[in-house]
Amino acid sequence: MYALRRRSDRGNVALIISIIVVVLVVVVLVFHFLSRRQPTEVKNFQELVMHVDKLNGQIGEREEKIMDMVRKYNTSHPEAVLDTAGISSMGLSMEQAEVLAKRVQQEKDVSYRGLLQEIITVNRDMESLNQQMMDLRSKLPAPYSVKQGDSHFKVCLEFLVEKGVPEDEAVKLIEQTSLTTELLPGFEVWNYYVVPEPLKEGVFGSFVTQGTARLSPNALARATKRRIDTERQNLIQARNQKEQEVNDLEARRTELQDQLRSLDEQRKTMMGQMEEMAQRNESLAKQLHSVTYTVGTFKDLSKLGVIRKPTLGKWETSDLDKMQNPGTLDLRADNRITISASALGLGKITKVMVFPRSFDDNVDYKVMITDDRQSATVVLQKTDKFQFTKLAVAVDG
Repeated sequence: MYALRRRSDRGNVALIISIIVVVLVVVVLVFHFLSRRQPTEVKNFQELVMHVDKLNGQIGEREEKIMDMVRKYNTSHPEAVLDTAGISSMGLSMEQAEVLAKRVQQEKDVSYRGLLQEIITVNRDMESLNQQMMDLRSKLPAPYSVKQGDSHFKVCLEFLVEKGVPEDEAVKLIEQTSLTTELLPGFEVWNYYVVPEPLKEGVFGSFVTQGTARLSPNALARATKRRIDTERQNLIQARNQKEQEVNDLEARRTELQDQLRSLDEQRKTMMGQMEEMAQRNESLAKQLHSVTYTVGTFKDLSKLGVIRKPTLGKWETSDLDKMQNPGTLDLRADNRITISASALGLGKITKVMVFPRSFDDNVDYKVMITDDRQSATVVLQKTDKFQFTKLAVAVDG
């Protein structure tokens, strides 16, 4: 029971909240509707202005009709072109109408007479419309004729300030009014402002009609919309074209990047091959410009079979390939072989010989023994003779 009562209470609370929300929404909508509704005075003023604009449009249509009839007649009767000196002024005076009426009576050409009669009829309609428009204009305040550089906001603000409305209040009133975005020279701006007795705030309205401009406000708005739509389409096409160009460039960049990666891999491979070749060349060059040698006592070198001494004869070369742990001297960097008595297990150095004996002492090489006989140096003087050769340096103590 307790659980059921709690669910019932929650349901009642939810219902009450829903009713409150609905009431608030209705109040807001009613307030919005009332705040947006035009006062009766402004509505009546707008209806009069729109009637004037309608009459002005009808007059313009009849003027265009007269000129169209004349153009068609002159095209089909090039031999008897109608004089449009009076007609082209967009309206006939009473005297001109009487002259045309007399010409109609005397004219035998049916088509010409019909044209003149129709012109006179249309002109009479125009006079009637002009009279109606004059009567309406007499009931309205004079409109403002738009000049180059005017804006609807500027015209309304100047009107209200001239009426004594503070500028900040005038701006608020204008913000509550629908303004025409673009004005053409010749447009007429009809402004209305009155302060009803019961109200503290004034009532303001503003409307734009065609006046003497070549386009009506609606036609201008449509032309502007068409221009904006055309520019928008052009911008969309240009954007799409640019996007396609960007996509093409991206594809081309990807292709070039792939080519660059391939070229870089080829470059690395070639650089590795070149480095390997350079190392091989350097190794070959080093071998070519180096001398391979070994240093030892006569006894040790003789045991190895590098040198030998016949029973009756002098020391001579035996087999240099039997050298053990030979050293290498790059003759491009150094031409000296240094000998240490202690390293050979000798107390002193008394004699040094170079094998093979085909190299001349003091000509091809020179041996220098220090005064203390502890070390000696073999200087290879003609290095080109020792390139890519093998030497054995025998030392005696």
